[in-house]
Amino acid sequence: KRTGSKPSTIMVPFKPTPTPKGVARILFITCIAFLLSLHQLTAFTPSSSTIRVGARRRLHHSCQSSALASSPPSASTPLTPSKTKTTTYDMIVIGGGSAGLTAAKFAATFGKSVCLVESSRVGGDCTWTGCVPSKTLLSAAKRAWNWRQMNEKYGGGSDIDDASLRKMLRGVKEEVDDTRERIYEKDDSPAALESLGIGFAQGRACFRDVQTVEVTNEVDGTSCRLNAKYGVVIATGASPRNIAVDIAGLDSVPYWTYENVWDEFFESIEQDQQKQVGQRKIIVVGGGPIGCELSQAISRLGCSVTLISRSPRLLPTEEEEASKELQRVLEEEGVTVICNHKVASVTSSNSDAGSIQVSLEDSLLDSIIGDHILVATGRVPNVQNMGLGEMGVQINSETNGIQVNDKLETPVKGIYAAGDCTGDQQFTHYAGYQGAIAARNILLPLKDPGVQSEVPSTTFTDPEVASFGLTEQAAISQYGEGEVSTSFRPLSKIDRAICEGKDSQGFIKITYQSKSKQILGATIVAPVAGELISELAVAKDGKMSFDQFATVMHSYPSYSIALQQMGADVYYDKLKKSKKLYDVLKKIGL
Repeated sequence: KRTGSKPSTIMVPFKPTPTPKGVARILFITCIAFLLSLHQLTAFTPSSSTIRVGARRRLHHSCQSSALASSPPSASTPLTPSKTKTTTYDMIVIGGGSAGLTAAKFAATFGKSVCLVESSRVGGDCTWTGCVPSKTLLSAAKRAWNWRQMNEKYGGGSDIDDASLRKMLRGVKEEVDDTRERIYEKDDSPAALESLGIGFAQGRACFRDVQTVEVTNEVDGTSCRLNAKYGVVIATGASPRNIAVDIAGLDSVPYWTYENVWDEFFESIEQDQQKQVGQRKIIVVGGGPIGCELSQAISRLGCSVTLISRSPRLLPTEEEEASKELQRVLEEEGVTVICNHKVASVTSSNSDAGSIQVSLEDSLLDSIIGDHILVATGRVPNVQNMGLGEMGVQINSETNGIQVNDKLETPVKGIYAAGDCTGDQQFTHYAGYQGAIAARNILLPLKDPGVQSEVPSTTFTDPEVASFGLTEQAAISQYGEGEVSTSFRPLSKIDRAICEGKDSQGFIKITYQSKSKQILGATIVAPVAGELISELAVAKDGKMSFDQFATVMHSYPSYSIALQQMGADVYYDKLKKSKKLYDVLKKIGL
């Protein structure tokens, strides 16, 4: 899952988009809806004291006994399930990942009672197995790589003895664990939810009717029922694709996924003191963002890595230039990249070279021997065992996710879905955005769209690969070859990259309409690509044409000033076409 850090709270602007003739009517309806709901709202105020005190009085109800309702329990401990007690909330959220947390926090911000249900750990993939641990690992790997490069450049040598490598890896593991716990305690823990007035129930949720959810604690088997006054947000995320059914023998050997690699990688090194870290061979299956990020990180931490992709190139949804550039970088760092090959089988091996043997389908290449295999071949929505079919909630046959309309509502009124469980683009920031939109559409008047076709994304390799909108070929297919132009600038022409010694790899490519200069998409390969892509996304959303970047001052020397310079090139070309007119106007004194 390509992501940055998990959004703590995403506020969605209240922005209905009526036609001019419908403004008066919509204002009238909004006022009526607001007045009718005044007795239900505690406050439309940003005051934290109102949220934390007034709202909490209604938010936290015990599932144990109605006698306890007047003395609400603390949310620092999960609600104790019961078979008889039903507690009513304005909204129920199923799933405590990025989408679920943001939905719950949105509701609490507007003084609504909300209960978040989670069967595992609050924080979801992002906190425990995705964004947070991966970016921490990548950061540590980058520091280790830079240290080795500096040592090699200035005569110290790049080799590190095995004892030092092991000590370094123990430190990296502690850093990963500490970062996860720090973010969990600050943003996701029951205590953090309590401070916002959010109820919490530990267990697996199953619909009993369109407004009622039964929560079963899988540890002790007890259960309670929660009733949603206005609606339910399903935000159950996704899990690793079960590729064992496609690769013969995979289930006969221990293999890693993004869920367990954060523990298994380090534990495997600790458990085997005989084989040096630098001699360990890791096979990574999958050339998407997760596979590329972890291949580079593990390689930089001292292991030998072979990356296998069934696609013709890495990051197949990106511009071809980006795929080629990233493959070049990985190979220069020592990663063996094999594209356009599918893994046929995995078997145990008694070879001294490694305990796992991977054979490729229809390939003349020899089998690949390694010590461990990491499978990073995608994720599938979590939609099972919730009683969705009985409620009439449909599953999209193409994405295997929950079917929703552009407002994120399922065919069942009052039941919404947000984030990865919908089968839409799987990005943490997009899930958080959808969670807020789903909550907003349940709790506030009118509705906003929550499905977007163009979502900025970043693969956090070094250099980063970031993109949004249409690729050049997609734009040509949509608008026609003569209607599309591109601006391309390698990092070798950006002064900041030259100063940092990063000018040998990377580029900025912007695709725009030839006549209007409206931005259609962009791809950036650079150390700060994830930061730069956001500026372009904002410009596009604000209908800012590419040539207008020439008029927006950027600081020098920064990477972002390249956007101004590229926009200026387009702006000057446009001026040149009117040169004769300008000459005449100048002669008459204008």
